[in-house]
This record gives sequence, C-alpha cells and structure tokens, in this order.
Amino acid sequence: MSTPLISIVLPCYNSAAFLQETLDSLSAQTLADFECIAIDDGSADTTLAILRAHATRDPRFQIISRENRGLIATLNEGIAAARGAWLARMDADDLAEPQRLQIQLDTLTATGADVCGTWVTFFGERSGVWQTPLDDTAIKLQLLFNVAFAHPSVMARTGLLRQVPYDAAATHAEDYALWCALAARGARFVNVPQALLRYRCHAGQITQTKRDALRHTAQGIRAAYAPSLLPAALQDKAALFAEYAEPGRTLGVAEFASYAQMLLAIHAAHPGGVSVLGLAWLEGWQRTTASPRTLAVARQLKRALPVPEGYAALYRKQWFKHRLGRGMLNALRRLTGRT
Repeated sequence: MSTPLISIVLPCYNSAAFLQETLDSLSAQTLADFECIAIDDGSADTTLAILRAHATRDPRFQIISRENRGLIATLNEGIAAARGAWLARMDADDLAEPQRLQIQLDTLTATGADVCGTWVTFFGERSGVWQTPLDDTAIKLQLLFNVAFAHPSVMARTGLLRQVPYDAAATHAEDYALWCALAARGARFVNVPQALLRYRCHAGQITQTKRDALRHTAQGIRAAYAPSLLPAALQDKAALFAEYAEPGRTLGVAEFASYAQMLLAIHAAHPGGVSVLGLAWLEGWQRTTASPRTLAVARQLKRALPVPEGYAALYRKQWFKHRLGRGMLNALRRLTGRT
C-alpha cells in the first residue's frame, strides 16, 4: 500500500445524524492522495455502520472502533496511526469544501509554515464567516487572547504533532493548548483567507454545553502563554494581563485603562499585529463598565490601534454606551423595555 500524502483524522462519537455528509465532502476532495483515519469513539448509535459502509465504497477510509476514551485520546491515537507527512483535522458534523486539502497544501508549501488553518462558514443555528488572523505574527498575538485557528480546519506536519501531542489535561480547550505549545516551540503558522470549511453549529456541541470548564482551562493556558510574547516591562504583570484578556471578565474603568497601556506596550514590541490588538481593545471596551471616563482612553487606543474593518458599528455602539454612562444607560433601557 502506497504512503498517502495527507492523513485526515476524523473523531466520531454518536455522529450518525450528520456523518454521511461529512464523509461525502471528504471523498469529493480535488486532492485525492489522502487517507482518512475515522475513529469511532465507542458510539451507541449507527456511527460505526455508516463508517463501514462508506469505507467499502472508498478504500481511502480506515476505520478504528473501540470503547469510549474521549476526544483528546482519540486525536492522539489518530496522530499515532497517521502515515501521511501532513495531518488534516476534521469533525464529524462539518463539511469540507472540495478544494480544501489542495489549497492548504499549496499554502503550506509556498510559505514554509508548519500549521495552516482556514476561515470557516457557520451554518445551522448560526451564520456568518469566522475570519481568523492570517500571518504568523498576528496568529501568535491572537493566542494571547483566544484561539487563532478554527480547529477542524487545520492541516499540520504530522511529525510535529507527534512531538507535541494534545495535552490530556486541557479538556475542552485542547486546541488552544496545542497552538500555544507549538508556538512556544517556534512553529510557524498561517491561515488561508478563504472559507474552506463549513462549520455546523448545533446545541449538542461541547462548546455550548461545557463553557465553564472550557473558560477555566483556557484561562490557565492563556496565563502560561502570555510571558512568551509580553515585553520585558510587562513580565511581572503577565498574570494580571491574562486576567484582563479573559473574554468573560468584566473590567472596571481603572482596569480598562491599565489594560489599554498593556496593549499599547505589546504593540510597541510587536508592531505587526495592529488588527489583532485593535480588535482586542475594542472587545475589552465592550466588557468594561459603562462610563464616560473611558472615552479618552478609547480615543488614545483608536489612534494607535485603528478599529479593524467591519467593526465600525461595534465601535459606535460602545462609544454611545460609554458616553451615556451606566446610570443613563440603565434609565434608557427601562424606558425602552430593554434589559
């Protein structure tokens, strides 16, 4: 049996509802030189039967079935079994555009990067396009705040993932932990500015049902990663920065002002990440208690870190909120019946 160029790792757990569409989207790839390692993680529905039936029609699909071990163990098992030089991720409820593998391989070859993701189109219970940062500098800066790849869109060097596997302790945030660990080893990152994956949104997803656990784990990862990119003057404030950067954290007015100075210091050290930091301060302002005292800080930030394209409406909304202040805003909400 010849060695495939790409190994696709497809974890499956009670995936029968959407699995056939996913398998068909992989079989339809324009780049045909791949194997798909589909692992049935102890499903109780017809997942295994669907996998086996598809494998009889497309011998590139290799099926592993055993008792339930969880996603992280399943991903690492797939990496260990992969024969291709490149490993592509896929989830059992998503759809790959026909040219996904070819475009990602071409991008990796042209850039010399180690990990390549793509933009994704949401469908199902959510719509829109998730536009992740494109170049290595911006992606690594984005990791200070949150994930920088759509996990099921990623293709990476198989050997690298064997050296740095998924962390068993990073439950529900295994991808965030992996990107940060790879960044610490000097891996080079890139994202394709095309939506090559259709990401299905539905109520049964882990990110919908395990938010608290994910938030706690991600905060630990963020705090551990922050010192690798913060300038020397902020090294003793790494834990505080990670706390302020946490997406669910409400900031006070003084905290927002302190966070702003941290972001400006990061910009001075890493001037290539303007769009990432521009969105970071705007998102932080959104989490800040409404007060006119934030307006001067926001103006300073906007001059140094312009609001990214597509976020002008959010900026205007925050300006209005803070211009009114908390008391006036609450009064207006009572008058209009909004909560």
